[in-house]
Amino acid sequence: MQPGLVSVMMPAYNAEHYVGEAIRSVLAQTYPDWELLIVNDGSTDDTARVLTQFVDQRIRLFNKANGGESSARNMALDHSRGEFIAYLDADDAYLPQHLAITVGFLRANPQCDAVYTDGFHIDESGRRLASLQSRRRGPFSGRLFEQAVLASDIFGPPLCVVNRHDIVVRHGLRYDTRIVIGPDWDFFIRYASVSTFGYLPDRSCLYRVHQANITSRVDPTRRTSSLALCREKAIGAAGFRDCAVEVRSAVFYDLMVNLLRDQPAQRAAVAEWPEFADLPEAEQGRLLRLMASDALLRGGDCQSVGDWLARATTLNPDDRKACLLNRLFRLSPRLCHVLLRARSPLQAHAGERAPFADLAG
Repeated sequence: MQPGLVSVMMPAYNAEHYVGEAIRSVLAQTYPDWELLIVNDGSTDDTARVLTQFVDQRIRLFNKANGGESSARNMALDHSRGEFIAYLDADDAYLPQHLAITVGFLRANPQCDAVYTDGFHIDESGRRLASLQSRRRGPFSGRLFEQAVLASDIFGPPLCVVNRHDIVVRHGLRYDTRIVIGPDWDFFIRYASVSTFGYLPDRSCLYRVHQANITSRVDPTRRTSSLALCREKAIGAAGFRDCAVEVRSAVFYDLMVNLLRDQPAQRAAVAEWPEFADLPEAEQGRLLRLMASDALLRGGDCQSVGDWLARATTLNPDDRKACLLNRLFRLSPRLCHVLLRARSPLQAHAGERAPFADLAG
């Protein structure tokens, strides 16, 4: 690893409209010690031609068959030579001071392994919309594993993060090629489990919201399955059992009630995991009751619903809602469904809603 060098990783797939602007934003950096690793991930448009227009010894271009964002990032990691790793998708952009302030922070704070900044969402024409921080929790600094496990809205897009390369190498961190939506979240959960983060309030980067970016174009089923895998991997992480009960419960709620709602067998399997059994019995019962209610609302398997409600009342006999639902269900599953529907109308969960819909227009 070359001291002071920043390896900027840029996967590019059918990015002819924006990749030039992204590259120019790196060339405009006030910090000059960088290498830009562009991985053309099997683009079928004019991306390759656009890339050949940029001639700078610090730009390194790699071409590969299409394999997805994670495989492209892994290729860039394999060829990175810098002390620091930075992230820039082909439709986003840095503001000129981004690398200078982040590298300056890491040099001045050797106890920190990574730093993240604020920035702006922009539309297709580059018009600035809401700040990144307006859609994130925090800001936080220090050990962020628990916060990262809780939800993906700490950093937002990865372009706001710069981290030390040696942490990635020492812990063998890679991007999971099975994950289509959320590979950066999964990566940063594992990075955060062994590192310390700092935060800078400077708005130093631009994240583009448009219909062609992967967050918008991936269908809800693939999005949900990717997020479920992120949750499952987080639960299996070494530090998960040390997280607060509230955090662990929220993770299981999202996985069992939201993300696996079309997979009753997997829901039942998760309810048998040792990490689930580590939760207080009352919390296990509450989650089983909520999972059963959701399944009943959506016409799920009656056998599974009955088993979950019975187990919920056994684990937490003081939960009056679970006891009432259990009695009603034994009396008449159809009546129970009607009553639940009247009190709890079906709502779309996060995997079904269009991302950034509130920023449109």
